[in-house]
Amino acid sequence: MICKKCGCIIEEGVKECTFCGEPAEAGQEDVMTRFVGDDGARQILESMPQLIALQRLEDVPPEKERMLSELHRLQAYFAHIRGKYATLGDLWLMRSQSAEPQLSNYTIGGGVATLFFYLILTGFFPSVPWTFFFVVWLGVTSVSYVQAGKAHERRKAKLEVDIRGIENEMRAFYNQAEHCFLPFDYTDPKIIRELIDGVQSGTVTSFREVNLQG
Repeated sequence: MICKKCGCIIEEGVKECTFCGEPAEAGQEDVMTRFVGDDGARQILESMPQLIALQRLEDVPPEKERMLSELHRLQAYFAHIRGKYATLGDLWLMRSQSAEPQLSNYTIGGGVATLFFYLILTGFFPSVPWTFFFVVWLGVTSVSYVQAGKAHERRKAKLEVDIRGIENEMRAFYNQAEHCFLPFDYTDPKIIRELIDGVQSGTVTSFREVNLQG
């Protein structure tokens, strides 16, 4: 889960962001999970590895020059996994844009398909009652909606596993960084570049409540 205030990753089960203190939003059970469910999606999620814990942050260098030197060092270190930050961002975007199937769409689509089938059928059997049309319409709509819901759940579960895999790779790399005082979510080389520019220009005068001294 992502903090809605500062954008940092909030680990599962944590009630507030460890960086800015913003309360975490309670998870909401998915509509399709409640009414359709899918053992395939559940099995995929059960295979998801545990999130790797992050190492303890080092103290922030109090001197400005040392701070800049360490930021440059860390920027070069995390540049080795620059592509993973972009990949993770793309996966987050895919997750945010993943929309659940809408019953109204399947009701309309099922109605059109059933009407087409009904008109063909009545051409051969004129006595087919309208009740047959409504029964078939209900069946087509229900089956197609349920199947779409299950497919959506499987795709969403697979996406969560992919995200977890990338996050764990990045966390393992993060834990190998020596003397790292940057929170995990601030290690993107582009963010570190902004921190360096801010420190050099004087627009950034403190970091995690530790003042920078010239």
